[in-house]
Amino acid sequence: MESCRDLPYYTVSDSPPEIENASSTKAKRGANFSVEEDQLLVSAWLNTSVDPVSSNEQTQATFRQKVWEYFTQYNKSGNTRTITSLLSRWGLISERTNKFAGCMAKVNALHKSGITEQDQIIIAKALFLEIHKKPFLLEHCWLMLKDQPKFATLNGRSRASVPPTPESTSIGEGGEGDCGSGLGDGCNLERPIGKKAEKANRRNKATGKDVGEYLIKKMKFIEDATRLEEEKMVIEREKLTIEKERSEEKLKIEKEKVMIEKKKFEMQYMLEEERIMMKDTSGLTGAQKAFYEQLQEEIMAKRSSRN
Repeated sequence: MESCRDLPYYTVSDSPPEIENASSTKAKRGANFSVEEDQLLVSAWLNTSVDPVSSNEQTQATFRQKVWEYFTQYNKSGNTRTITSLLSRWGLISERTNKFAGCMAKVNALHKSGITEQDQIIIAKALFLEIHKKPFLLEHCWLMLKDQPKFATLNGRSRASVPPTPESTSIGEGGEGDCGSGLGDGCNLERPIGKKAEKANRRNKATGKDVGEYLIKKMKFIEDATRLEEEKMVIEREKLTIEKERSEEKLKIEKEKVMIEKKKFEMQYMLEEERIMMKDTSGLTGAQKAFYEQLQEEIMAKRSSRN
């Protein structure tokens, strides 16, 4: 899987290769976007939007055309994608990644110690599923976008959750009729909140409380599961240690048995040699006497070679 760093960077100042115009390419209904295509689309969008030469001067049509050209130039999937399909896919990526960033912000706001970043991502995914009733399947895009201003978090809160400044809610700054006579030029008045906005705030507070409780329960569940997994691993290690000790003991017993059998055999062999050497051949026939004398010579030769 290619990362954002591995994808080529294309700027306006570079001379792009010959690419047919997007409008001349007939759209054909292809397969769903792959992970690699998603990453290439995010890379195209980022590289085009942060172009220092003309990012603030290009029109929407020009911007979209350059995104399409970048994507088409480096796309190796074999799927033909039109500007419309790229816009649709980017809209989905931007919307869901932004929502997931909000879930991550809620998790970070709890300041729970002892959990890893991966645990936070797991909790945020569970929260996303709880709120939006669908799983978050664009982690590969979020990893590329999470440090961008639109998707980053500020002090544990998503940018969308940062309250407006007094300047953004002021009615005026000393203009006639803005603050009334005699209040001075520096007067800032906040717009009174309406009934609908007040109800929405109450609902948001209730939802925030529910989300906080859900996250705390989810994190406790993860902690309990982690502890149980660690205990399970300890038990497995102890079982392996016991099995190893049993195997070593069994092997030791088997070796001792082999040694005992070997000594028994050696003892029997020595007794047999002693019987042959002590054999009285005076009463035997010529052939029998020759047989035992040959065995006796072999035994003596064997003992002489050992010495």
